[in-house]
Parts: sequence; structure tokens; C-alpha cells
Amino acid sequence: MRVVLHVGLPKTGTTYLQALLAGQRGSLRSGGVVYPFVRPGAMFEGAVEVRGSAAKFGLDPARVHGTWQAVCDRARTLLEQEGGSTALLSHEVLAGATPEQVRRALAPLAGLEVHVVVTARDLGRQAVAHWQEEVKLGSSLAFAELERTQLRCDSGRDAGPDEGGRRPHFWHAQDFADALRRWTDPLPGGRGHLVLAPPPGAPRELLWQRFAQACGIDPALVDPGAEVAANPSLGAEQVALLRAVNREVERLGARGRGLDAAQRHRLVKRGYAEGVLAARPGRPARAPAGLADVLGPPARRWLEEVVAQGHSVHGDPGDLEPVLAGPGEPGPDVAPPAGEDPVAVARDLVGTSGASRSWRPWRGRGGPSGR
Repeated sequence: MRVVLHVGLPKTGTTYLQALLAGQRGSLRSGGVVYPFVRPGAMFEGAVEVRGSAAKFGLDPARVHGTWQAVCDRARTLLEQEGGSTALLSHEVLAGATPEQVRRALAPLAGLEVHVVVTARDLGRQAVAHWQEEVKLGSSLAFAELERTQLRCDSGRDAGPDEGGRRPHFWHAQDFADALRRWTDPLPGGRGHLVLAPPPGAPRELLWQRFAQACGIDPALVDPGAEVAANPSLGAEQVALLRAVNREVERLGARGRGLDAAQRHRLVKRGYAEGVLAARPGRPARAPAGLADVLGPPARRWLEEVVAQGHSVHGDPGDLEPVLAGPGEPGPDVAPPAGEDPVAVARDLVGTSGASRSWRPWRGRGGPSGR
């Protein structure tokens, strides 16, 4: 009996893959593959428990306690009761786990044949996605500042942030060779697999085919063209507006009228950023062309390490070349759209914080809904 741990990386098509697995559990089980269900959100909460990051996501530690064990127990039970061959567990929050966290995560799977799959994407798109996710979580950082403080800093591994070191978070989060090393060090050789996300414009089912191959399952068990929820992405102007709103929310917080972590996650990230701004059309943000020499070499070096470590690679190595802005194309940092009032949005968000409902979209472009 095999268990395949898909541990990320973040922003590498994980939402698409997880939606396919969750939406087609019945078809998978007909082929001996289980994607265990404990309760809604259990895979995420189990990963959060492994990482000890409940506060970051505004979750009650008591709620997540024991969830990872429950997910692993469910996977084992399904394999034993149904005679299945493979169980899949997947969440990108696992990617940054420390060696000690990895050992604790593997303990409930003792006696099973554990494999680890890491998905990776070119660092041009990853840099923008990483910045955008930080803004969704409350940052007001400009991309130029991210470039200065993280992207152009040393990408080496003298120490990771989880060990109190100085390696910028971006490089720790995106180093797929290091993630594979941390997750496979306690396992026998040949248990690590790297899946490369296809380039822009490629058929999205190509990612599923590469992933299924890495997991050792029949790709025909799942319809990769099924309609699934995508991870909401923002255009450049929408990110600029969200940064301005975050500054206002922070200013209100300094006056004692802010949002706690749970409220920020529910209202700003889920309700406003992913529910309102993501629905608006906008020009995609692309990393500046000048970052080619910053983002290209590390990915090539990491790929060489993966091959040298004996892990299998699924996809075209050329897909790791950074996707960047073209000549004359504007960078990610732009002005917010005209006519928007981030002060009014921030006040409305803070005013909604005591309600159980999510923040409601604006009816128009000039002010909050109902005002």
C-alpha cells in the first residue's frame, strides 16, 4: 500500500489538482486510489497543524489539533478495507515544513510505502504569485520592494527562516530541491518526484497528466477537463488597490479599530480580494524582464540537484525558464484604478468585522455596498 504526499509548492497548480481529486473521488476509488475525506477543510487544517501555523491563518489551535492524524488514519483505513493500492494526501502548506515537522508528519504513516511529490513552476510567475499572496494576507509591499529585499538577496541555503536564519522567505518557499530533500531524507531512495507546471497557454490537463504519472496512477481515472474552482488571481490594478486598502486597515488598527488574523483572512482575503477584486478584469502582473538573470539560474541549479539526488522529473526542464514581462510592458507596480476609495473600503471592512457574514461587494465603483 502506497501513500503519496503532495506537499506543494504553493501556486503551482495545487488548487486545480486538489479540486480534481476531491471532485472525482468515486472514479479514483474504482481504480484503487483514495483521496481521504474527514470533514470539509481537513486536509488544509491537518497541514496547518503539521506546520504549527494556526495563528497565521486565523484558526483555533484546538480545532486543528489531531486533524493530521485523523487524515492519515482515514487513508490507512480506506486502503485496508477496500484493498486500494494508493492514497493521495495534498496540501501546499506542507512544503515549508522543517525536518522535525516532516518526521512528525510521517510518523502516522509508518509501515506504508510513502512517496513525496513536489510541483514547481517557473520563478517569474512564482515571484508575482508570491507577492500577490502576501498582499492578500495583509501586506502593502510594492513589488519593487520585494525585489530589493528578497528576490535580489542570496538564494543560498546557509539557513532557512524556520531555523532562525536569514534566507528570504521567497527563496525558502520556492526551493523545490530543498523541499524534496527535507521530505525525502527520512525515506528510502527513489521516493521523491518533481512535477513541472506547463508554461502559459499549454493545455491545463497536461499538469494532471504529469502529476498522475508522478503518483503512479492511471491518468484516465480523472477527467482533467472537468470544471473546477481556480485559485483567484488579481490584475495589477487590483493588487494596487488592495495594497492601499491594507494600508488603511493597518492605520485603523493603530487606532484600536483593526482586524484580527481570523477577520483579516475571512473579510480581506476571502471576501474582498478573492470574492470582489478577482472578479474584475485586469491586466496580469508580470515580473520585470530585468529579473531573468536573478530567477533563471537558481531554478536550473535546483533541477540539477534533484536529478543528482535520484528523484524522478516529470515535464520539460525548459518549462522552468522564468516567464517575464516583454519589452516595454509595464511592471507589476501600477496606480490603483481611478474612482476607487480605499479609505471607504477599509472602514467598511472593519465595520463588518463583528458580523458572521463575509464582506459584501460594492454595488458601484465609488463606495461600499448599501452606502
